[in-house]
Amino acid sequence: MADTNSIQYAGEFSIAECILYTVGGKELDLTDLVVGVNIYESIFNNSITGDISFTDTNNIIGNAKIVGQEKLSLSLITPDATDNYDRTNSIEFGEMPFYVFKVQSRNSINDKTMGYTLSFTTAEIVRNGHIRVAQSYKGEPALDIVKKVVRDPELLNSKKEFFYEETTNNYKMVAPNMRPFDFINMVARKSLSKDYNFAPTFLFYETIKGYFFRTIDSMMDRKNPRMIYREHTPNAFVEGKPDIVANLQNILSYEVISSSDTLVSQRAGMYASKMLEIDLFNKSYTTHEYDYIKNYEDDVHADEFNKSGSEIAPVLSEATDDYGKFLSEYPDSVFYVQTTDTTDELFTPMHQDGKETPFDTINTKQWLQRRKSRFAQLESSLALRVEVPGNTVLQAGDLIGLEILNRTSVTDEQYDEVYTGRYLVRKIHHQFAKTGSQLMHTVLMECVRDTLSTKLPSDGVPLFDGGDNIEEMIPLGAADPGDVLF
Repeated sequence: MADTNSIQYAGEFSIAECILYTVGGKELDLTDLVVGVNIYESIFNNSITGDISFTDTNNIIGNAKIVGQEKLSLSLITPDATDNYDRTNSIEFGEMPFYVFKVQSRNSINDKTMGYTLSFTTAEIVRNGHIRVAQSYKGEPALDIVKKVVRDPELLNSKKEFFYEETTNNYKMVAPNMRPFDFINMVARKSLSKDYNFAPTFLFYETIKGYFFRTIDSMMDRKNPRMIYREHTPNAFVEGKPDIVANLQNILSYEVISSSDTLVSQRAGMYASKMLEIDLFNKSYTTHEYDYIKNYEDDVHADEFNKSGSEIAPVLSEATDDYGKFLSEYPDSVFYVQTTDTTDELFTPMHQDGKETPFDTINTKQWLQRRKSRFAQLESSLALRVEVPGNTVLQAGDLIGLEILNRTSVTDEQYDEVYTGRYLVRKIHHQFAKTGSQLMHTVLMECVRDTLSTKLPSDGVPLFDGGDNIEEMIPLGAADPGDVLF
């Protein structure tokens, strides 16, 4: 545990190193010129990105002739008083530096001072633009394929830590001259989890800790959240000194950026869908229907119980419409057509060394509908943008707890049942800013939950209440009431 007596305030940080390596071979120590750093992570992005800002009074950067092909060695130290993570609390990109890819801005602050902002990313995304994957894989586990692309010296050649989840399916497939990240994303879409009921929700993304290949289900399957944040009085004190632990858990601000959107969710296939699988060889077809309510318990969700101990519920009422149906009982709302060819089974050796070896060619029925529904839950369910004191423990893909106060309550002990609960961090933005002598690290997170804190009623007003009265249909014409004649 960090010595809380040495920490002056929550969000404190220090710049240990900032070295810019120019294309001309110069090594520029810009540590004292840094005024701001932004680092972005997302579970939907294969690489982290960021930008760094400088104030230059001696024209050091100007003389270096920055062109957007430089390397950036960066080290930021962030003390942590929570003692809940087993790694050093720092951002270290020294041995594996960032790559500067453009000069984002260059402006004059005064007669003697210039301001620069450089955009950077990781080496792997740069290499990803240089090369292609063009090779076949014959019955290899999906995870092994991803590992090879990440580690192969001829491909991404990454030396970073790689955190992964086991897959259950083997692939017989060809990489048709694709960029490595595009190919990995294709494999991820078709991969099935070994540990989470064949969950088809794999993602490949990068954080400041390394690369991750895992399912949404594994992200949500945590006994305890990474951090719990609460709304309370800022700048808490204990015995006249800042309570660093309490202040690190303080919610500085939040806003609701999305709520459940029934129409968007419906069109995205969240509630229901139908797949028509056509067998070209046998000239037959099979229909597969997906029902959100029936499949709800097949997936891991962010919450199981609310603060009062009651079971949480799906983001869908079980009330029927005027036709006596649930929203999840309209499979034709989203329709997929997929062709398959069973001739592959006639020529593929399914048994090798006495063991069954499943070769998946397309197998869309195993993942498409369930995956579409799951991702729609992340896009159109309740999402908050939350600002908290900086902490490099946090990363995209973490599960956190939020305790939001009920604004109508007379005490601080009453929490809002809608917004309080566990959330998945889908995006994170680390902000490091130097203002005068103070250095402040804050974090902006996009957090989403795929459940409701209380179960919706199963009866009430129908979704469509047309009744039995049908108005007369009147054809339009020149003499129709309301027409303006000239």
